[in-house]
Amino acid sequence: MLSSFFIAFREGLEAFLVIGIIISYLVKIGEKKYVKHVIYGTVFAIVLSIGLAYIFQLLLGGFEGKVEKIFEGIVMLLAVVVLTYMIFWMNRQAKSIRSDIEVSVEKAVDKGRVFSLLFLGFIVVFREGAETVLFFRAISYQANSSELIIGGTLGILSSIVLAIIFFISTRRINLSAFFKFTGILIMTIAGGLFSTAIHEFQEAGIIPIIKDNIYDLGSILSKDSVFGGILRSLFGYNPSPSLLETIGYVLYILVISLLVRRFYFGRSKNIAKKK
Repeated sequence: MLSSFFIAFREGLEAFLVIGIIISYLVKIGEKKYVKHVIYGTVFAIVLSIGLAYIFQLLLGGFEGKVEKIFEGIVMLLAVVVLTYMIFWMNRQAKSIRSDIEVSVEKAVDKGRVFSLLFLGFIVVFREGAETVLFFRAISYQANSSELIIGGTLGILSSIVLAIIFFISTRRINLSAFFKFTGILIMTIAGGLFSTAIHEFQEAGIIPIIKDNIYDLGSILSKDSVFGGILRSLFGYNPSPSLLETIGYVLYILVISLLVRRFYFGRSKNIAKKK
């Protein structure tokens, strides 16, 4: 449930912040008449995202046996790639996202392009919605449907509340720092998905096991226990992983740690030195 909460919270917050920036800027420049078009685009994107989730489940949810394992592994790997890219992209865009959006909105208003504003609202929400569908499909193999629904609903509601606070608060919220923190947390979720993807490919016989159950923590911390369930939901905890699962998880975390140090905090140090 926690993984679905954090993913829905992060994706929802990105979408609602951008939509909020668009609407607040339209109000600021006295073009309230265009707000409804942004809302139309947002609603259409939400409906289409729900439809995409249904189609995804209808077409791809009936696999069995080896094919199912391969499909699950591919979905998880794709989610890892998109999650990782998304985090670094958002970190790069966080500082200039407001000004970039305002420029796009002003151009659309000046040229009277109603469709551009509708499409802007649509594409922002649909992008996050499509990513959420992919991520939820990936983590659905680590949590049951009720946990996904509860966690996702709470995540979306929390993101709406925080977005509202952001726009009505007189204090400036450091979005860059916020997205860095949540980004690191979500990367640990991606690490668990990467390890679980290896497990699925091993069960399908595509990747050799080499050595199974290199250790067993089941008697100490079962994945069915409360804390074990939390770890499984967040990090894909497996009390008795294979050698390649363990190596895959450690390698992912090491590579991501180096990238975080370079692109997350390296840039801040360079700016500080220039000052």
